[in-house]
Amino acid sequence: MNKINSTLALALLLGMSISLSAKAQSLQSIEEIEQVAYIYGLSEAQAEYDNPQIAMEPLDSRLRLEECASELEAFSNTHSRGLGNQTVGVKCHAPVAWTVYVPIKVKVFRPVVVASRPLAAKHIISKADLRIKQQDITAIRKGYIQNTDHAVGKQLKYSVAQGTVINPKSLVTQKLVRRGDRIVLIATAGSMEVKMSGIALSDATQGQRVRVKNISSQRVVEGVVDAPGIVRVMM
Repeated sequence: MNKINSTLALALLLGMSISLSAKAQSLQSIEEIEQVAYIYGLSEAQAEYDNPQIAMEPLDSRLRLEECASELEAFSNTHSRGLGNQTVGVKCHAPVAWTVYVPIKVKVFRPVVVASRPLAAKHIISKADLRIKQQDITAIRKGYIQNTDHAVGKQLKYSVAQGTVINPKSLVTQKLVRRGDRIVLIATAGSMEVKMSGIALSDATQGQRVRVKNISSQRVVEGVVDAPGIVRVMM
Protein backbone atom coordinates (compact mmCIF):
# COMPACT_ATOMS: atom_id res chain seq x y z
CA MET A 1 0.00 0.00 0.00
CA ASN A 2 2.80 2.35 0.84
CA LYS A 3 4.41 1.46 -2.48
CA ILE A 4 1.21 2.38 -4.35
CA ASN A 5 0.90 5.66 -2.46
CA SER A 6 4.52 6.46 -3.22
CA THR A 7 3.94 5.76 -6.90
CA LEU A 8 0.86 7.99 -6.97
CA ALA A 9 2.70 10.77 -5.15
CA LEU A 10 5.55 10.54 -7.64
CA ALA A 11 3.13 10.62 -10.56
CA LEU A 12 1.37 13.65 -9.14
CA LEU A 13 4.69 15.40 -8.53
CA LEU A 14 5.89 14.65 -12.06
CA GLY A 15 2.57 15.82 -13.47
CA MET A 16 2.83 19.08 -11.53
CA SER A 17 6.40 19.59 -12.72
CA ILE A 18 5.40 19.03 -16.33
CA SER A 19 2.46 21.42 -15.91
CA LEU A 20 4.66 24.12 -14.36
CA SER A 21 7.26 23.64 -17.08
CA ALA A 22 4.65 24.00 -19.79
CA LYS A 23 3.27 27.09 -18.09
CA ALA A 24 6.75 28.59 -17.83
CA GLN A 25 7.34 27.98 -21.54
CA SER A 26 4.14 29.88 -22.39
CA LEU A 27 5.28 33.07 -20.66
CA GLN A 28 6.04 36.11 -22.78
CA SER A 29 9.74 36.94 -23.15
CA ILE A 30 10.58 40.15 -21.26
CA GLU A 31 13.50 40.71 -23.63
CA GLU A 32 11.16 40.64 -26.62
CA ILE A 33 8.92 43.29 -25.05
CA GLU A 34 11.95 45.49 -24.39
CA GLN A 35 13.22 44.97 -27.95
CA VAL A 36 9.89 45.99 -29.47
CA ALA A 37 9.82 49.14 -27.30
CA TYR A 38 13.44 49.94 -28.19
CA ILE A 39 12.88 49.64 -31.95
CA TYR A 40 9.73 51.76 -31.78
CA GLY A 41 11.39 54.47 -29.66
CA LEU A 42 14.44 54.59 -31.93
CA SER A 43 12.33 54.81 -35.08
CA GLU A 44 10.28 57.68 -33.66
CA ALA A 45 13.40 59.56 -32.54
CA GLN A 46 15.13 59.07 -35.90
CA ALA A 47 12.20 60.78 -37.61
CA GLU A 48 13.12 64.00 -35.77
CA TYR A 49 16.82 63.83 -34.85
CA ASP A 50 20.12 62.69 -36.32
CA ASN A 51 21.83 59.78 -34.57
CA PRO A 52 19.61 59.56 -31.46
CA GLN A 53 20.34 57.04 -28.74
CA ILE A 54 17.79 55.11 -26.67
CA ALA A 55 18.51 54.29 -23.03
CA MET A 56 16.27 51.79 -21.24
CA GLU A 57 15.79 50.54 -17.73
CA PRO A 58 15.13 46.76 -17.77
CA LEU A 59 11.61 45.64 -16.91
CA ASP A 60 11.03 43.77 -13.66
CA SER A 61 12.16 40.18 -14.25
CA ARG A 62 9.28 39.01 -12.03
CA LEU A 63 6.75 40.19 -14.62
CA ARG A 64 4.59 37.25 -15.75
CA LEU A 65 2.54 37.62 -18.93
CA GLU A 66 1.01 34.94 -21.12
CA GLU A 67 2.92 34.51 -24.36
CA CYS A 68 1.38 36.54 -27.17
CA ALA A 69 0.08 34.53 -30.13
CA SER A 70 0.04 37.62 -32.34
CA GLU A 71 2.72 40.19 -33.15
CA LEU A 72 3.44 42.60 -30.32
CA GLU A 73 2.23 46.15 -31.02
CA ALA A 74 4.14 49.22 -29.83
CA PHE A 75 2.50 52.63 -29.46
CA SER A 76 2.78 55.99 -27.73
CA ASN A 77 0.02 58.07 -26.13
CA THR A 78 1.86 61.32 -26.95
CA HIS A 79 1.78 62.92 -30.41
CA SER A 80 5.14 64.72 -30.07
CA ARG A 81 8.49 63.05 -30.61
CA GLY A 82 10.39 64.64 -27.77
CA LEU A 83 13.71 64.19 -26.06
CA GLY A 84 14.39 62.84 -22.62
CA ASN A 85 12.09 60.53 -20.70
CA GLN A 86 9.38 58.82 -22.75
CA THR A 87 6.98 55.90 -22.32
CA VAL A 88 6.34 53.28 -24.99
CA GLY A 89 3.34 50.99 -24.68
CA VAL A 90 3.60 47.37 -25.84
CA LYS A 91 0.35 45.44 -26.19
CA CYS A 92 -0.81 41.93 -27.01
CA HIS A 93 -4.24 41.13 -28.45
CA ALA A 94 -4.45 37.33 -28.15
CA PRO A 95 -4.92 34.88 -26.61
CA VAL A 96 -5.04 37.21 -23.59
CA ALA A 97 -5.03 41.00 -24.04
CA TRP A 98 -2.39 42.80 -21.99
CA THR A 99 -0.41 46.04 -22.15
CA VAL A 100 2.97 46.92 -20.66
CA TYR A 101 4.43 50.46 -20.50
CA VAL A 102 8.18 50.59 -21.01
CA PRO A 103 10.12 53.68 -19.84
CA ILE A 104 12.82 54.84 -22.26
CA LYS A 105 15.04 57.90 -22.56
CA VAL A 106 15.85 59.54 -25.88
CA LYS A 107 19.35 61.04 -25.98
CA VAL A 108 20.87 63.19 -28.71
CA PHE A 109 24.53 64.16 -28.57
CA ARG A 110 25.68 67.41 -30.17
CA PRO A 111 28.92 69.43 -30.13
CA VAL A 112 28.35 72.34 -27.73
CA VAL A 113 30.53 75.14 -26.39
CA VAL A 114 31.86 74.69 -22.84
CA ALA A 115 34.29 76.64 -20.67
CA SER A 116 37.84 75.34 -21.04
CA ARG A 117 38.75 76.81 -17.62
CA PRO A 118 37.03 78.55 -14.70
CA LEU A 119 35.73 81.97 -15.76
CA ALA A 120 34.84 84.85 -13.48
CA ALA A 121 31.76 87.04 -13.65
CA LYS A 122 32.13 90.04 -16.01
CA HIS A 123 34.95 88.25 -17.83
CA ILE A 124 35.27 89.08 -21.54
CA ILE A 125 35.41 85.75 -23.33
CA SER A 126 38.28 84.90 -25.65
CA LYS A 127 38.75 81.93 -27.96
CA ALA A 128 41.12 80.31 -25.43
CA ASP A 129 38.34 80.30 -22.81
CA LEU A 130 36.23 77.88 -24.82
CA ARG A 131 36.24 74.40 -26.31
CA ILE A 132 33.78 72.13 -28.09
CA LYS A 133 32.48 69.02 -26.33
CA GLN A 134 29.95 66.34 -27.29
CA GLN A 135 27.05 66.58 -24.83
CA ASP A 136 23.62 64.99 -24.45
CA ILE A 137 21.44 68.01 -25.18
CA THR A 138 18.53 66.44 -23.28
CA ALA A 139 20.51 67.05 -20.09
CA ILE A 140 21.10 70.75 -20.86
CA ARG A 141 18.34 72.77 -19.21
CA LYS A 142 19.41 76.38 -19.83
CA GLY A 143 20.33 76.46 -23.51
CA TYR A 144 23.61 76.07 -25.37
CA ILE A 145 25.57 77.34 -28.36
CA GLN A 146 27.46 75.32 -30.94
CA ASN A 147 29.86 77.91 -32.36
CA THR A 148 32.56 79.57 -30.26
CA ASP A 149 32.31 82.70 -32.44
CA HIS A 150 28.90 83.37 -30.87
CA ALA A 151 30.52 83.80 -27.45
CA VAL A 152 33.92 85.36 -28.15
CA GLY A 153 34.05 89.05 -27.22
CA LYS A 154 30.99 88.85 -24.99
CA GLN A 155 30.89 89.36 -21.22
CA LEU A 156 29.75 86.75 -18.70
CA LYS A 157 26.95 87.75 -16.34
CA TYR A 158 28.17 85.29 -13.70
CA SER A 159 31.09 82.94 -13.07
CA VAL A 160 31.19 79.44 -14.55
CA ALA A 161 33.23 76.37 -13.69
CA GLN A 162 35.50 74.51 -16.08
CA GLY A 163 33.48 72.24 -18.39
CA THR A 164 30.23 74.18 -17.89
CA VAL A 165 28.03 74.51 -20.97
CA ILE A 166 27.90 78.16 -22.03
CA ASN A 167 24.32 79.39 -21.82
CA PRO A 168 23.59 82.10 -24.41
CA LYS A 169 21.46 83.94 -21.83
CA SER A 170 24.52 84.27 -19.58
CA LEU A 171 26.31 86.41 -22.18
CA VAL A 172 26.19 90.17 -22.55
CA THR A 173 27.14 91.73 -25.87
CA GLN A 174 29.84 94.33 -25.29
CA LYS A 175 29.73 97.73 -26.92
CA LEU A 176 33.22 97.95 -28.42
CA VAL A 177 32.53 101.40 -29.82
CA ARG A 178 30.45 104.09 -28.12
CA ARG A 179 29.04 107.29 -29.51
CA GLY A 180 31.54 110.13 -29.17
CA ASP A 181 34.52 107.78 -28.74
CA ARG A 182 37.69 108.61 -30.59
CA ILE A 183 38.45 105.58 -32.70
CA VAL A 184 41.00 104.33 -35.23
CA LEU A 185 39.50 104.23 -38.71
CA ILE A 186 41.27 101.77 -41.01
CA ALA A 187 40.59 102.14 -44.72
CA THR A 188 41.55 99.12 -46.81
CA ALA A 189 42.10 99.19 -50.58
CA GLY A 190 43.58 95.96 -51.89
CA SER A 191 46.78 95.29 -49.96
CA MET A 192 47.08 98.88 -48.78
CA GLU A 193 45.82 100.15 -45.43
CA VAL A 194 45.43 103.75 -44.31
CA LYS A 195 44.82 104.61 -40.66
CA MET A 196 42.98 107.75 -39.65
CA SER A 197 41.39 109.15 -36.52
CA GLY A 198 37.64 109.32 -36.30
CA ILE A 199 34.70 109.92 -33.98
CA ALA A 200 32.02 107.23 -33.59
CA LEU A 201 28.52 108.55 -34.23
CA SER A 202 26.73 105.65 -32.45
CA ASP A 203 27.29 102.64 -30.21
CA ALA A 204 28.20 99.33 -31.86
CA THR A 205 29.23 95.80 -30.99
CA GLN A 206 31.83 93.64 -32.75
CA GLY A 207 30.88 93.01 -36.37
CA GLN A 208 28.22 95.72 -36.41
CA ARG A 209 28.21 98.56 -38.92
CA VAL A 210 28.71 102.05 -37.51
CA ARG A 211 28.96 105.58 -38.91
CA VAL A 212 32.21 107.39 -38.19
CA LYS A 213 33.31 110.99 -38.86
CA ASN A 214 36.85 111.34 -40.18
CA ILE A 215 38.47 114.01 -37.99
CA SER A 216 40.77 115.28 -40.77
CA SER A 217 38.26 115.51 -43.64
CA GLN A 218 35.06 115.78 -41.57
CA ARG A 219 33.64 113.22 -43.97
CA VAL A 220 31.19 110.66 -42.54
CA VAL A 221 31.83 107.06 -43.58
CA GLU A 222 30.38 103.71 -42.57
CA GLY A 223 32.51 100.79 -41.43
CA VAL A 224 32.46 97.59 -39.42
CA VAL A 225 33.66 97.32 -35.80
CA ASP A 226 36.71 95.05 -35.84
CA ALA A 227 37.92 95.39 -32.24
CA PRO A 228 37.57 97.80 -29.31
CA GLY A 229 38.06 101.29 -30.77
CA ILE A 230 38.80 100.04 -34.30
CA VAL A 231 36.52 100.39 -37.32
CA ARG A 232 37.40 99.07 -40.77
CA VAL A 233 36.21 100.59 -44.03
CA MET A 234 36.54 98.89 -47.40
CA MET A 235 37.42 101.37 -50.15
